[in-house]
Amino acid sequence: MKFQILDPTHPFFKPLWIRILCTVLPLAWAGVEYSNAATGWAMIFVVAGLYAGYELLFMYDHTIKKAEAKAEAERARIAAEAERSDAD
Repeated sequence: MKFQILDPTHPFFKPLWIRILCTVLPLAWAGVEYSNAATGWAMIFVVAGLYAGYELLFMYDHTIKKAEAKAEAERARIAAEAERSDAD
């Protein structure tokens, strides 16, 4: 099983404005931390914001298509097993 910090396939992330907000807020907070001379925390929040932007904005369509294909393959497998058990 793959460890995921952020699950782009969750229905919460479907609206674009939520995905943008989840990217911008950590980056804005990094600015607050940097202005308070907490560069360590600022770097952590920059990395979190960049990761969120990559997963939720850049790779979102690819991830959704991949999840849909996986779900379709699972439905086809279940249908094939049902047909096989009906034939027996």
